[in-house]
Amino acid sequence: MKKETIINALKGVAIGDAFGVGIEFKSRFWMRENVAFDRFVNVWKGGKNNIAPGTYSDDTEHTIGVVEALLSDADFSEELLLEKFKAEYENDKQVKGFPRDGHGSIEDWYTGKKSIEEVRATQVSREDPGNAPVMRALPLAFVPKRNLLDYCKINANSTHPHVLGVTGSYLAALTAWHFLRNNGERADLISFLLTKFGDGKIRQTLIALDKLPAPDKLTEEDYLFLHGEQPLPYIKWDTNIYGLPCACLKTALNVVYVMKHSWSAFDALKMSINMGGDVDSLAAVCVGIAAGRYGLDSLPGFLLEKTEGLSRMEELGQKLHAKFFKE
Repeated sequence: MKKETIINALKGVAIGDAFGVGIEFKSRFWMRENVAFDRFVNVWKGGKNNIAPGTYSDDTEHTIGVVEALLSDADFSEELLLEKFKAEYENDKQVKGFPRDGHGSIEDWYTGKKSIEEVRATQVSREDPGNAPVMRALPLAFVPKRNLLDYCKINANSTHPHVLGVTGSYLAALTAWHFLRNNGERADLISFLLTKFGDGKIRQTLIALDKLPAPDKLTEEDYLFLHGEQPLPYIKWDTNIYGLPCACLKTALNVVYVMKHSWSAFDALKMSINMGGDVDSLAAVCVGIAAGRYGLDSLPGFLLEKTEGLSRMEELGQKLHAKFFKE
């Protein structure tokens, strides 16, 4: 596997995340009217936050945590992941003077308000848990094939021990595997995924997803399939948000859909953002996969010049290649 593929994929995660974090949980209708993809936009919490242009959020922070765990000499485990997640959180807080934006229930564990068991319990009780297992799953595509499913389970169960947390983690990692390890084509993505799922609801859902039209032809009924109840019922500060919820399986299915229809990293970015809702998580994964598969050249220059942490992503990518793909 080419070193450049891994490096570009990790850089793509940070780029997609950084572009999306300032506009997450805006409606897809708002996105299409207000986002021109020629600059960073920050309207999250009315722009009264700590998101400087190019700053990434918890999506990239957790992705880095997964990479650091993979690079460790210790066995890949739930405990090791938690150690790396917290270390990255604390380091960012120390360097910046405040934590990154975007953390969900895990921040209660970071700050000592809840035990990790209590945090996990809040996710187990959800119909579709939070999307953390998906947002940080891309690096798992670089592990040996025999470890992939087990590592996806560990990734999910470290914070979201829910069957859909595992499924979402696995779907996202498999999608990354198809494009980055198999050098797969868009048209073959669903058929590849179907080889990994026997009879059951996920298989039927993937078959139904494969029948959806291109993004510019999606109907409101199609968006109900992709995103669930609209406008998002759990958002209390804005009752008119049409888009992707912070939900693991739905995020994973949107990753599959976006990657099936994306020709480039820039396509993946635009398609992810125009979904509305929790767009930074979706863009992080999709731009990461697309950047690894198609390269970074399609992206506007400001994203490559101003996104935080790209030099670190290059260093981590080099280390992953050295560990898993010795030539």
